[in-house]
Amino acid sequence: MKSRKIISLNPSKNYAVIGEVAVSTNDEIDSKVAQARAAQPAWAALDIKERVAKLEKLYHAFEQRKDEIASMAAREMGLPISVNKDIDLGPGFQYMRGMLDFAPQWLAPEVLFENEKEIHYLFFEPKGVAGISIPWNYPFLIFIWGVIQNLIVGNTVVFKHSEECPMTGKLLEEIIDSANLPNGVFHEVYGDGSDVGERLMNSSIDLIYFTGSTPVGKHLYQVAAKKFIPAILELGGSAPGIVFEDADINMTIESIYLNRFTNTGQSCDALKRLIVHRSKFDEVVDRLKKLLATKKIGDPEDPKTDLGPLVAERQCIALEAQVEDALKKGAKIIVGGKRPVGLQGAYYEPTLMTGITFDMRVWHEEVFGPVLPIVVFDSEDEAINLANDTRWGLGGFVYTADLERALRVSKRIQAGNISVNSVTYVRPEDPFGGYKDSGFGRECGKDGLRELCSVKVVAINK
Repeated sequence: MKSRKIISLNPSKNYAVIGEVAVSTNDEIDSKVAQARAAQPAWAALDIKERVAKLEKLYHAFEQRKDEIASMAAREMGLPISVNKDIDLGPGFQYMRGMLDFAPQWLAPEVLFENEKEIHYLFFEPKGVAGISIPWNYPFLIFIWGVIQNLIVGNTVVFKHSEECPMTGKLLEEIIDSANLPNGVFHEVYGDGSDVGERLMNSSIDLIYFTGSTPVGKHLYQVAAKKFIPAILELGGSAPGIVFEDADINMTIESIYLNRFTNTGQSCDALKRLIVHRSKFDEVVDRLKKLLATKKIGDPEDPKTDLGPLVAERQCIALEAQVEDALKKGAKIIVGGKRPVGLQGAYYEPTLMTGITFDMRVWHEEVFGPVLPIVVFDSEDEAINLANDTRWGLGGFVYTADLERALRVSKRIQAGNISVNSVTYVRPEDPFGGYKDSGFGRECGKDGLRELCSVKVVAINK
């Protein structure tokens, strides 16, 4: 019986074949989990500074091959090299550097109580073996979030990258192998569907760490419940952006573009629904239209390209169906709304839509592509109600010169991460995660690292 293969296709070059990777068999998955289990006690027994020292070598190995990583991401999932350093590689290195620098402090034992007779300590200990599965849209950054955090706290890892970027996964595995981490500390498995991920998450692991769609996340929560293990789930999003009448329009327009259209709109916490005060509505729409006209769509390996393709043909088909639904229900396309002429691959024009009603799929579904529905509001309460009119709660964006209002509105938006006036919440110090159907648990920062640990209290009679 022939082994199954994952065929990697280039969405910017008419789906030309890039390479192939063998799908992991059940025996291979079980063996890698067993090796991770065997390696975990020794890895956990190291002092955190010793683990950090070993991972420093990996950091430098990634740095030495960062151009290869960027090139593979451009070919495999269409991430333009012109922006990769700002949204994937750059943040990935920033997060890894932050984790290595801050983890000894964040995970140091704490004194909870002390008097002349006794002292109470709080310790943070690794959970064991982490099963990690991540998507393709930020192939290096999300890898760092999942894998490096777990290795730092003392968990060993069995990791699965998306079937959309198997060659990127293979490259990352090769780089990790070159850093000579202890045997069994990191393993990677490869799958072309749900069966490999299902086998991994149902195997002998101690933690499920998943980034991806809400339906899969909900299923994995049930898997975790049956196994009685924790799950960190970062799922979908439909982040609102609220533009108040006193917003700095120059800053706001640039921020809206970056937070909606960067990476061709393929971000879980991207600004996916724009809510604009009536007094600024026409100006915002016109300015966005003019800005999009200056952006180049094309080959992600061309340094002059601003927007590459979607990751796959199926993403284009899904986006077209959402836009068609809106048009049938009365929406108006201001710009875009179709595939660009002359480009072969999974390309779709950046699109602005008005005349939105709340039964349209572009409003109540997650739109994972360069389409932005825009609606009007008159009062602060109305804006907040529109912002919260979604089953997701990952990100949110507020634009106003009134900082008291910014805080008031931010507290009322049902989301885990709020940006005010274009400041990013994606920093190593900041925990990241969502409300509602966007999942639970937090990644990164002190809170995120501690979520990967078991908490132990030790009370000592002096």
